[in-house]
Amino acid sequence: MPMPSAPEARYLIARSTNDPTDLKGFLMFQMVEEETMDDDVMAEVAYCYELQLSEDARNQGLGEYLMDLLFQIGHHWKMEKVMLTVFKKNKGAMRFYTERMGFSLDEISPGACLPRSKARRFDYEILSKPC
Repeated sequence: MPMPSAPEARYLIARSTNDPTDLKGFLMFQMVEEETMDDDVMAEVAYCYELQLSEDARNQGLGEYLMDLLFQIGHHWKMEKVMLTVFKKNKGAMRFYTERMGFSLDEISPGACLPRSKARRFDYEILSKPC
């Protein structure tokens, strides 16, 4: 599981307790200013760019734990919300973020700010949750 490289990004890394070289997963995030529907207002956001778990680490609460850590970090640094982008076809991820983690469509997500006919053209949604 190669980790992407981005100088401004931060990572939460989960390793096996028995073998520190056994990477179980990671969450890549960055503190950014993100647009809002108000042209003059930017939101301070902890943006989750990637959450990856190894096959053997899935469905054991690790993804929820990493996301909870990101919320704690965002809250500590007084971010307004945690945001992420998810592909519509990734039904498992969409269920995880909305049903398990309590995310909803952000105001700038295609499904929230465009008519249904135009929103269908996009293969992703932007989700958020207040810190």
